[in-house]
Amino acid sequence: MKIECVKHILEENRLLLYFPDKEIGEIKNISCDSKKCGEDTLFFVKGVNFKKEYFYEAVRNGAVAYVGENDLGDEIPFIKVSSVRAAMPLIAREFYGRPDTRYKLCGITGTKGKTTVTYMLKNIFEEFFGKNNVGMISTNEAVCGEKRYEKSGTTPEALELYYILNGFAEQDICAACMEVSSQGLWYNRTDGISFFSGIFLNLASDHISPSEHKSFEEYKEAKKRLLKQSRYGIVNLDDKYSSEIISSASCERIFTFSTERTADFEARDIVLTKKGVSFRIKGKYINNELFEIRIPGGFNVSNALAAAACAFICGCDIESIRAGLFKTQIDGRMDIYEKNGVTVVVDYAHNGMSIEAVLSFLKNFYPEAKITCLFGCPGNKALDRRAEIPHSVAKYADFAVITSDDPENEEPEDIMDEVETEFKKTSIPYIKIEDRAQAVRFAITNAEKGDVVLLAGKGHETTQKVRGRLIDYKGDLLCAKEILGGNKD
Repeated sequence: MKIECVKHILEENRLLLYFPDKEIGEIKNISCDSKKCGEDTLFFVKGVNFKKEYFYEAVRNGAVAYVGENDLGDEIPFIKVSSVRAAMPLIAREFYGRPDTRYKLCGITGTKGKTTVTYMLKNIFEEFFGKNNVGMISTNEAVCGEKRYEKSGTTPEALELYYILNGFAEQDICAACMEVSSQGLWYNRTDGISFFSGIFLNLASDHISPSEHKSFEEYKEAKKRLLKQSRYGIVNLDDKYSSEIISSASCERIFTFSTERTADFEARDIVLTKKGVSFRIKGKYINNELFEIRIPGGFNVSNALAAAACAFICGCDIESIRAGLFKTQIDGRMDIYEKNGVTVVVDYAHNGMSIEAVLSFLKNFYPEAKITCLFGCPGNKALDRRAEIPHSVAKYADFAVITSDDPENEEPEDIMDEVETEFKKTSIPYIKIEDRAQAVRFAITNAEKGDVVLLAGKGHETTQKVRGRLIDYKGDLLCAKEILGGNKD
């Protein structure tokens, strides 16, 4: 990539404040990680915790110029911009040759359900296009055929994200799907991406904190951005914000789906069981076709409908959609285990909206059971969960176990005390156990025959975020399997 191209991109987007006179050779690498700089790297200086030694390390490792908002020294030429975050995706997209335009890329956003829909889509795409012709970026992993990519966060930082998207393109794939988080949208990580289709699932208050979104309005505005970058939009009419999402979109065409209202894709004749759901899709494009999923919960009908609609718009046939939906099972998503009459459900539900949906399902199918819900609230983010989740739990559960869930730089005990303050406003009994593995063991071993235990929040995860580090944790799933002997219901 020629440095003149960098200058042109920054000028065109009104980001350039200063460009050096010094001659800069061909850019062969781009990075915001000083350790990953190599020969002829354009280095991006970003982050509130950036230290000057990172800059010197980048220079030692081969950086030939740097893009930033502040002058750090003249060891290498300085390109000054008004926003590094805004500059990174635009330069990355050109550096990698606009990989997002070389296959059908589908983005999924929503407060809950993103991961489930992403896996459903991946499985449908693999049925239709073939396993090696599909890429996926989810909370859990980034994968394309047999190749796996390292990544950070649900939606990676722009340079990392475009690197992965380019990797998909180099494998000559036909389609890809990715979770698109509100932070990924708000903090410019996905800027420039031309999504073939964008799915809006739902919206509820979440991720409000000094390190995430300042308000619900900002969170909502972030979610709206996906359908301003998508050729086709796919919107859940059952969500109360659907009209607002549609009116703000700039898609070539909007498709709708619903389990309750008249829409382009409607789920009807829904039959719920403890182990899954069957339903028919009716509407303009798929008429009276029967589908089945092996993930329980009525809320997953909406997820399956979103995936089916998107797959159809991408050209997939009915049989591929049917087969892909049926084979989808995700570790830590409505995983149900049973031993001696005690039922344990492991689910990633980690906010009031998702926990309430799972508990509602359990109350419906286990009406006589005593339901225990184990959960925690994260540190330094999503502060509203501490007041929201206790009331969602109290609505359906009979007992609660408050524990740790990624406390970050806060004291776990302080977070638990805040949660306890809200529980005291309800009539539900509870216990606080800081060590999560001990809390899981307590919840399961104290359950009696006929009881149900929901382990909410961690799902498949096997780490805890403590003071900026990832600490190994056995995981809710493995803890439950060991205690129960691994017997799935």
